[in-house]
Amino acid sequence: MKSKAWFVLVDLLAFFAILFAVIVLRTGRIEVSHYLHNIEVFLPIFVLCVFFLWIFSFYDVQSLRKRAVHYKMLAVAFVLSVLSSAAVIYFITPIYAIATPKTILVAVLFLFFCYIYWQRKTYFKLDFAKTNLLLFGESSTMTEILQEVTHSSGFKLRAHDPEPLADKNYSLRNLDQVIVSSRLLDASSSAWERISRDFIGKGACVDSDFNAFERIFRRVSRESISNGVWLLLGVGNRRGSASYAMLKRTMDLVLSCVMLPVLAPLGLFIFLCIRLIDKYPPFFVQKRVGFLEKPIYIYKFRTIKPGGTEADITRSGKILRRFRLDEIPQIINVLKGEISFVGPRPIWSNEYEFLKKYIPNHNLRTIVKPGITGWAQLNFKAPPTYFNFRNDQPDKIENNAFDAAFTRFSYDVWYIKNRSLWLDIEIMIKTGIRAFIKDSYVG
Repeated sequence: MKSKAWFVLVDLLAFFAILFAVIVLRTGRIEVSHYLHNIEVFLPIFVLCVFFLWIFSFYDVQSLRKRAVHYKMLAVAFVLSVLSSAAVIYFITPIYAIATPKTILVAVLFLFFCYIYWQRKTYFKLDFAKTNLLLFGESSTMTEILQEVTHSSGFKLRAHDPEPLADKNYSLRNLDQVIVSSRLLDASSSAWERISRDFIGKGACVDSDFNAFERIFRRVSRESISNGVWLLLGVGNRRGSASYAMLKRTMDLVLSCVMLPVLAPLGLFIFLCIRLIDKYPPFFVQKRVGFLEKPIYIYKFRTIKPGGTEADITRSGKILRRFRLDEIPQIINVLKGEISFVGPRPIWSNEYEFLKKYIPNHNLRTIVKPGITGWAQLNFKAPPTYFNFRNDQPDKIENNAFDAAFTRFSYDVWYIKNRSLWLDIEIMIKTGIRAFIKDSYVG
């Protein structure tokens, strides 16, 4: 949160510095009162810019630390900011006696978004912006962390040793975190003694590879999924869940009641298109696993031919899936209380029973109400799953579907551990944007 606040503050200063420069160039003079008057108009425009930049993850410090800046997403955010800002200017101009705010709007926003691109691209290349790490121990989780911090410009790896070496002096100056493999602490009492004395005792921030992986990737590692105690600490030790559940259910009902009159005409149009173009029954009902493993029946518009697989998509199905329009009937499931707008996606019953055999603690995904969209759907595009249930062997599943299911579950567990009303709102907003933006460009 501190890093995000720092970004917003610096962006605010840059925005009004750009505004000042543009006004001086436009008018040819420095007039403080005129500039202050423009600040009142452009302050809500800055808020709009921050909102769109936030939607496209330009304030997501963890994401920016790991990947390159998507200039295409920045271009979309720029266009949306210009259009919405023009509307704001249109309504504000008659109130404020400013003659030409619209003539400087595009110049200010263009220069501001150029600054955003440069600042986000170069910030984590600076030494003070990097996260300095010490890594101790070996594990599959640690291997993934090591690969990430080695290839990311936002991290600086001080050292990676099998355990703290007695003849090596580890400097704590500017050290941000020490990451220790959970296996190491179980296997070596001497390693624990040195870590507690030389790092924890001297004020260094020390954490396990499981927790570090979760912060870096915003999902949980495969190794940690098998650790029941770690899951219990993260999932079971939550307070305020009753108020959160009440607020979330209220939000589901309010949104459903607001969306239903708007989507009903669209739903009728889709119903007729499927009936006339594809000539199949428009609705598709499938048994899936809901809250606490209770069976539920999900309603969707048909996008697959009757008796077909994921590859047998109807003519209208491609468009419906591209814009997520096939999900509209699930508002009925939301009103019934079977699912929420946000949560782990409810899995087909046969698939769930199969995965439960091979993925440790897989029933964990059902301790919260499933959703139309979720953290896994927002962050991970899984390939189509062609489970061959007759073989009942994970290595016989096509297209790495088992690995995809494991990754999807790792995102679902992260959501369950970190769920909040604010996270739900973020997922819904970004899911709405994803309907119009290709998956590969969504943060």
